Amino acid sequence: MRGHSVFYYARKAAVFCFAVCMCLGVMMESCTLTADAKEKKTAYLIMVNRAANCVTVYEKDAEGSFTVPVKAFVCSCGREGHETPLGTFKTSNYYHWRLMVDGSYGQYAVRFNKGIMFHSIPYYTKNAGNMEWEQFNLLGEAASLGCVRLTCADAKWIYDNCAAGTEVVVYDDAGNPGPLGKPEEVKLTAENPMRQWDPTDTNSKNPWNKVRPTLYLTGAAGEAEMLQLPVGASQYDIYNAIGLMDAMNGVYDPGEYLIDISGNYDLDRQGIYNISVRGVGAFGVRTERNMVLCVI
Repeated sequence: MRGHSVFYYARKAAVFCFAVCMCLGVMMESCTLTADAKEKKTAYLIMVNRAANCVTVYEKDAEGSFTVPVKAFVCSCGREGHETPLGTFKTSNYYHWRLMVDGSYGQYAVRFNKGIMFHSIPYYTKNAGNMEWEQFNLLGEAASLGCVRLTCADAKWIYDNCAAGTEVVVYDDAGNPGPLGKPEEVKLTAENPMRQWDPTDTNSKNPWNKVRPTLYLTGAAGEAEMLQLPVGASQYDIYNAIGLMDAMNGVYDPGEYLIDISGNYDLDRQGIYNISVRGVGAFGVRTERNMVLCVI
């Protein structure tokens, strides 16, 4: 069975022994990627469905073609009169913070077509706690001046993982957001004291961290930093082995949370694979962890 991403209401069950490896992206200052950084990146293709406001990232298959979807991001493309241009482009410059044409700031900006970039929701100032929170609620709708807006975490993923020269295809297909579907994000309210922080931002000062859930492994610990499954295991076996707990270490009951697994892996073939696991708890706040899957 080849790996794919699908939302699933997880159940607590201890089936296999494994351990987890958490990979933290390294923040870079505003700069263009160096040659060394390029060599360390995995090759991806980024498909931007302008009509559906959804981004899907693909890896290469065994034949070297970009056919394996590994990530899906909800986004905001350009609104009417400022439509994101259709076509095929390549990423170039990368900026931790970038001043935008309207005087706002974006985090983790990646240029791919002249002034068109991937970047976070805009901020009033160069301050992670001063986000234009109403714009966060427009994710999934056309709202930008032409750039592709993403959550902070999703913009950072492209910034960290996609080398300069990564191909970007902007296309329209309103009826089909992509093979992994279109994710959803929590909606912010005027009464929420944390509204000016992106809920996905991993900044240590982010107050959302106080309600952020934690992924945990329901089975006994296995070999260090390695999730182990036998050849022929099912997708269900993976989901059964991953649970979610709230910020007070309270364990969520079955059906109270969502688990989303993405990555390029094959449960019918021995190998070591990188997967990404996303958990969404009661407040709609998400947490993510990269894991190593060993099929033996």
